[in-house]
Amino acid sequence: MRPLHATDPARTTPETLRTLLVRDGYLYLPGLLDPDDALSVERDLRAALHSVGWLAGPERLTVARPGLRFSADSFATVYPAVQRVESFHALAHHPRVRALAGSLLGEDVFCHPAKVVRLAAPTGDALTYATLAHQDFVVQHVAADVLTFWIPLTDCSPERQGLRILPGSHREGFLPIDPGQNGARPLYLDVPADDARWATADYRLGDVVVFHSLTVHSGGANTSSELRISADLRYQRTDEPMLAEFAHPHGWPSTPDWPALTSGWSSTRWCEFPDGIDLVPSPGVPYDDLLTTLRAPYSRLLGPPRAGTPAHAVRKDRTP
Repeated sequence: MRPLHATDPARTTPETLRTLLVRDGYLYLPGLLDPDDALSVERDLRAALHSVGWLAGPERLTVARPGLRFSADSFATVYPAVQRVESFHALAHHPRVRALAGSLLGEDVFCHPAKVVRLAAPTGDALTYATLAHQDFVVQHVAADVLTFWIPLTDCSPERQGLRILPGSHREGFLPIDPGQNGARPLYLDVPADDARWATADYRLGDVVVFHSLTVHSGGANTSSELRISADLRYQRTDEPMLAEFAHPHGWPSTPDWPALTSGWSSTRWCEFPDGIDLVPSPGVPYDDLLTTLRAPYSRLLGPPRAGTPAHAVRKDRTP
């Protein structure tokens, strides 16, 4: 396992940050946020997870019982509690996060209302994934230049691993899915958990990793006795389309829609998006059929694909 290259955002110009993102497919930014800001969200999520029986108490991350797993049923039984946490959604609008997204993509950006809380429960196997290897474009479909801001909401370590990245993988275009990988939908890639190309870090509260929708990534194993929590927050330009389902909460329709989740919030602006966004309906075909024709559109951020990129990986019907 290789270490991620750390970049100091306070000492790096926006132009250099963009160059590094285009070169490597990611930015690892230790201390971009005040650790107390992340800790405040963690506290609120701990309380929510204790209320649904996932944590032994609200003060610690110790799981309530062995064998906990996030499953399809969890979107209805566990996930509503965490998606109701207002501070989690407000984190996506932190001034430093919004400013960085704007400097990387252009000033006119917005955050997808659908924000992901990752809950990695303990397992006994160091050679498993908390989240299998994939590219985010496989679920985003319509815009290539979507940036994920991955934010650890618990400290990470070799026993409680966080995000893994395959540096440079974004230059390979959209990669063929391996139907043999586990999952409710065919989303994942055949990359072994012990592949030497993986890069990661011992993340701390306040760290942020930014990566492109074509960057291959995964969630490392959690062999500790505590839950790992992280956030996936996604940003794109306002002149690019968005899949319509991302206007709803992550997990919808199993997870309730915004009116139920936001009851009692101080503001609903955390889940709003600008008028005029081109919302693209879901294709309405079986996912396996969709993947046979899915291609990544031209990326204004990355530019032309490098020589040798497979023809299937890039859509040709769009010019810069």
